[in-house]
Amino acid sequence: MFSEVQIFHLFSKTSMKRKLKKMLEVNEVIDNRFKLLSKLGAGEFGSVWKVEDVEDGKEKALKMCPKDDPSYLKELKFLNNASHVKGVSKLLFNFHFQRWSCLVLSLEGESFDQIMQRSKNPGVSTANLRRIMYNLGQTLVEIHNLGFIHRDLHAQNILVTVMGEICALKIVDFGVCLRYLDYIGNELNQENNNNVNFITSRHSSLQSMQHGYHIPQDDWISLIYILIHYNGVRFRDDIFDMMGDKMNFGNNPHSLLRPDLHWLADCYQLLQLPEVDFQKVLEMIDGDESDFDVKSPIEFEMVDGVIKFN
Repeated sequence: MFSEVQIFHLFSKTSMKRKLKKMLEVNEVIDNRFKLLSKLGAGEFGSVWKVEDVEDGKEKALKMCPKDDPSYLKELKFLNNASHVKGVSKLLFNFHFQRWSCLVLSLEGESFDQIMQRSKNPGVSTANLRRIMYNLGQTLVEIHNLGFIHRDLHAQNILVTVMGEICALKIVDFGVCLRYLDYIGNELNQENNNNVNFITSRHSSLQSMQHGYHIPQDDWISLIYILIHYNGVRFRDDIFDMMGDKMNFGNNPHSLLRPDLHWLADCYQLLQLPEVDFQKVLEMIDGDESDFDVKSPIEFEMVDGVIKFN
């Protein structure tokens, strides 16, 4: 049975979704400036659109959510702090329109999941996987140095943009991010940071699922879960089965990965230490091969107009 409060929230969510669906249509112009071209994604309340800025004719991304949605302020605060971080999408404008809070962001490319689905191993080389993890790991270091934890890193929240010969990876969607350090580096109280809506997901670390308490290592472990997912280690959907699968992987990660991916298992084990130097994790990804530079460009090709990792 639902309580009266649960019924109210259920109908409120349904009503909000109907209003959003009714309100936003292709070719509609938001705030007399942003013409909706196509929907890029949608969450429980908000949505992300590719838009044309009629003032300069350029395409951008427009993220819209209700004015009372706390995720808007979380993401706005983070993006204002992260304007210098290359590995996140850039905040261009923010404004309120009718009942919506809006973020105008740099337009990025496809999701990591879309590209990996068409680049299944052995199509993606081990060297390229190391480049990808090193690239995203550097971005995580910068995010954590700012005092934030993403908390919801998954393959749809990593976007891939091709700029000439360069393939750039961007981490997006900071609506549930957490500030865990203050401006001078002191750790903040996290008693109320538990949120079962996303810590029970396949990409959530086992630690955060068990305790609801988030530390920077959890973002790294989510990244490892993402990469092993496309290399044959799949966690089941049932929450208890999923936790059991993660426990099995954590107990002996080397046994579930091919020998050429044991560096991922080594990284996972290093991340289990109480205090982790993330530069050492980056060094472990780099390896000690003199003929390989993990900072070299991610290899890709364009096939029928879409990107595929080599």
